[in-house]
Amino acid sequence: MVFKPMDERDYRKLIKIVGWSLVKSGFDYNLLDEKGDYVCSIKITHGKKTKGGEIIAHCIQKTEKKFKERGFKWPPKKK
Repeated sequence: MVFKPMDERDYRKLIKIVGWSLVKSGFDYNLLDEKGDYVCSIKITHGKKTKGGEIIAHCIQKTEKKFKERGFKWPPKKK
């Protein structure tokens, strides 16, 4: 499956559905699960002409892999 960069706001909405969160840590962000445990690091690009940042495609792929390891479906659906 080919992954595309995703808007940061949309990404935060999707991970919030399962109770996960993004926390700033130095250069990149840490993805934390519902218990507050570290899952992986996420890189967000910021351009001069864009309002917000975008999650790079490789990090979207990592997120999908971590979701599947924990038994969630990517992208999550509202219940």
